[in-house]
Amino acid sequence: MAIDRPNHGQGIGLKVVADELGLSQSTVSRALRNHPSIPAATRERVAQAAKRMGYAPNARARGLAIGRTEAIGLVFPLERLRLVQTNFVDVLSGISDVVTERGYNLLLSPFRDDESSVLRRLATSRMVDGLIITRPLVHDPRIALLAGTGIPFVVHGRSDVDISCSYVDVDNFEIFRRLAEVLLDYGHRRIAALNSYRRFRYAAARDAGYRAAMEGRHVPVDPDLVLETAMTEEDGLKLGARLLSLPEPPTAIICGSIFLAKGVYRAAAEAGRTIGKDLSVVAHDDQLRGISAADFAPALTATQQSVEMAGRRLAEILIDRLEGRLAPEPICEVSRPDLILRGSVGQGKPV
Repeated sequence: MAIDRPNHGQGIGLKVVADELGLSQSTVSRALRNHPSIPAATRERVAQAAKRMGYAPNARARGLAIGRTEAIGLVFPLERLRLVQTNFVDVLSGISDVVTERGYNLLLSPFRDDESSVLRRLATSRMVDGLIITRPLVHDPRIALLAGTGIPFVVHGRSDVDISCSYVDVDNFEIFRRLAEVLLDYGHRRIAALNSYRRFRYAAARDAGYRAAMEGRHVPVDPDLVLETAMTEEDGLKLGARLLSLPEPPTAIICGSIFLAKGVYRAAAEAGRTIGKDLSVVAHDDQLRGISAADFAPALTATQQSVEMAGRRLAEILIDRLEGRLAPEPICEVSRPDLILRGSVGQGKPV
């Protein structure tokens, strides 16, 4: 017998609606949030019953009823939001799209100094069901910390710690190896590399890829041409100018980001060098909105892989894990970047 309570939600909880319909509280909760895993007919049936019974959702009560908060946390350094040029917003966009589609909430937790305390608090407070962490170090202590708490988590990138965990990564070794080999194929030998800080695992892998390509062609690596820097246009301009002012300047420069490449283009123009003729420039492109390697003049040769799609996969894997859709083994995905050859590469000078 149907329950009809026109009391506009007073005393009506999720369990009452679920019992009335003969469904689980988890199913009712998802249906009310238009979760795609619930058939449209069931969503409509639940919505009509909730309206008729005067059910008003209470997020805290719903979380207690189904044993989850239906929220995931993303911890990141505060300065990443303050950067004018960053790929973080695109990663966040991909994560946010999936979180919204799947009916979850996203809790953003910036930190200034002590990330570990923020992670520990989130992992033990039951504020979130799972966590996403980004930019892992070569030996990242956060992975052991989270593994010890038992909370589900996924990492944007890999670390060389001896703990299995789920991650989404791009083959960073291959990125710099392929970019270096293109330049070597064009006859370049004085090849500079503008990379991020090698304490980050992705930057260490790129450095190894660059060195492997050089050593594979028996070309010595000049330490003056291998620089660590922030991935910004201004740093590209500053370091590009420094490299081009050397007694033996490079004939080609590999840039770890499209923003660095933009700065190097400016440095070349100020030094009177023509890109694609006097200087070759290549870069990695995260396919960010608002800037395109194809729009550079000349168009920029680049490896490319969407960092926004990586954000989507991070959220999909974590939510699938929370909902029991995955086997217990970690999900480890490494994508291979595409390489697009454009006009920024020319023949190297004879040695």
